[in-house]
Amino acid sequence: MQRALFLSAAIISAAALTYAQEQPDPRTLIPSNTLNAIAQHISGAQAHNHVLEMCPYERNRPAEEYQGTYRESAYAEAKAKEYGFSDVHTERFPLGGKQWDGEMAELWVTEPGPPQLVTRYRDMPTTLATGSRNGDVTAELIYVGRGDTAEDYKGKDVKGKIVLASGPIGAAHNLAVRQFGAEGVVSFFNATGKPVDRPDQMGWSGINAGPDANAKTTWGFILSLRMGLDLLGRLERHQTVKVHAVVKATEYDAPMNVVVATIPGDGSTNEEFHFTAHLFEGIAKQGANDNCGGPATQLEAGRAWIEMITAGILPKPKRTVRFLWVPEISGTRAYLLRHPELGQHVVASISTDMVGANQTINHNSLHLNQTMYSIPSVINDVSRQFFEYVGETNREKLHNRRIAYAFQNPIIDPSGTRDPFWFNIEKFYGASDHQVHLDWDPRIPAVQFGNWPDAVYHSSDDSPANQDPTQMKRAAFLMITVGSVFANAGPADAVAIAGVAVSYAQKRMATDLDAALSFIASSTAANLNDNYKEALNLISQAYLREWADLQSASTLAMGDKTAIANIQAYGDPLHEIEQQQFVMVRLAYRAASARLKVTPVETPVMTVAEKTASALLPVRKSGTPAQAQGFNPGGPADAAQGAPPPPALSGYYAMEARNFADGQRSILDIRNALAAEFGPVSLDDVTRFFRNLEKIGAYAIEPKK
Repeated sequence: MQRALFLSAAIISAAALTYAQEQPDPRTLIPSNTLNAIAQHISGAQAHNHVLEMCPYERNRPAEEYQGTYRESAYAEAKAKEYGFSDVHTERFPLGGKQWDGEMAELWVTEPGPPQLVTRYRDMPTTLATGSRNGDVTAELIYVGRGDTAEDYKGKDVKGKIVLASGPIGAAHNLAVRQFGAEGVVSFFNATGKPVDRPDQMGWSGINAGPDANAKTTWGFILSLRMGLDLLGRLERHQTVKVHAVVKATEYDAPMNVVVATIPGDGSTNEEFHFTAHLFEGIAKQGANDNCGGPATQLEAGRAWIEMITAGILPKPKRTVRFLWVPEISGTRAYLLRHPELGQHVVASISTDMVGANQTINHNSLHLNQTMYSIPSVINDVSRQFFEYVGETNREKLHNRRIAYAFQNPIIDPSGTRDPFWFNIEKFYGASDHQVHLDWDPRIPAVQFGNWPDAVYHSSDDSPANQDPTQMKRAAFLMITVGSVFANAGPADAVAIAGVAVSYAQKRMATDLDAALSFIASSTAANLNDNYKEALNLISQAYLREWADLQSASTLAMGDKTAIANIQAYGDPLHEIEQQQFVMVRLAYRAASARLKVTPVETPVMTVAEKTASALLPVRKSGTPAQAQGFNPGGPADAAQGAPPPPALSGYYAMEARNFADGQRSILDIRNALAAEFGPVSLDDVTRFFRNLEKIGAYAIEPKK
């Protein structure tokens, strides 16, 4: 009897302990009951069905589509009207050139043995390289290795033959056909997929027109790894292999389609919030996730949002919410150029690119790619808060093991998986439609939601089978939650958003402190003082970044002076954190100086070069695009001596150098900002970069007053 009572007490105690360990839902800017309602109104299955209707498989577009409206555009426009979006229409823009279209292509092995089909465009449109021209050739097949350098052709006579290559088809065609007289190219190169894991996958690729308008262009076939190795195996057995290639292709004067739809604001402001997603990435290329996944999920997010406004669950937004379903990058740019007034009033933007992937199949996560350091914004912080909410409530926790699947607030579609939600908060990455908003004038804060890595990206395997209605439901949830915060925010909300920003600011500043202390801890006697200077710069730049991030919340305050003052009041405690971190860095520096027997210089002295650079102000000349390209990085004197030297800055360093050149920052300021964002960079390289821009007339370098 006593033992039974003891066991009962133990069980009750254990149950109470288990309950006490359960972790409550994270708090967000939106009340939990509203979050639950949003999750219930979204259908991942419907988002997936949109993909099945728009991009079920790769196909040859019929000629009539090229006359004005593509299948995807017509479907998106019709559904948006059905769902009650406003101002739904398709705008057309010149493509800027002829649109290539494949019509028919087949590759056969004709010798040795009976004819055997290798690949056919009707079965797999990816197999025909974009840009291919008509042809009908039977010729010997010869293997040239990668085929993308002249060395690959030494000792091989490819004239009049068909080349088999393992390298990029465009580079191989440029050499094999245009330089060495081959009839065409067959390649089993796959730049974007995982051919070892997916040996039957073909990666999208093409043949370019070449620098010479009169350059010979024939055709190219893209094979899977398995197909390519089969042909290579025959050649390695010293067989003479002949193949027959037949290609029919054409070109059209075709437009770009941009489908526009809105959820109108209540008239209290002319401001807008934008969603962008691409229906097209080159009109010939089609794909389920990398094309239709983003627009399909936005269609469902908009439908659910409108439904909840009608039901009174969500308020009618203050700001108009505009959806743009576009040809990637070119369509967004064309639309904003046609409607320049819109760019003046967009508070922020989200691009959704490849958001529906099955995370188990693709071994990936949904990434939040934030704005670059040159345009800090609370769009990063609000997005991060809701990413973390979905991640925390849709993963298994030991504390919550008595809950089925241990999901606290499951966002799961009945037709999808019950996978957890894996996500990553990343620094800026471009290459999609958010880049257009970020580069606009005035610049528009924009983030991207996208799954990565993607095992089927830009390949023949990009089909609806690799998508997950559950992940599409979660992506739509994130769109509505983040979008509604920005669309509905007034003065009081702006202050609350600033509170979210300042909390994340402390976390980011702590991360920068860790990097600064690591600089010092890893130093040698030779580089300690330089690393100390970089460490101090990290702390200083972190504060400047976070202060600008905090200030961006003021753009949502609708001019309310009290709200703006409350937002700015957070700046003082941020400054105190900066000063505390300086103290910690100095303590680490003193200890390292003693350990390495280096005389400490706690207040670094500026070099002559730093003093000079601090007095020089790069100013972009009127009419010059912010991201001006096309100059010789080495300058005329260097170019005259032969091949130009490596660029002074390249990639994101070059992009951000131009972004930081805002007419306020000196060359030294820009160098320090770049070093904090990407890692130490030579002041000489930054100076040379702007001197080269000055030579071509894009920038002036003026004395800083």
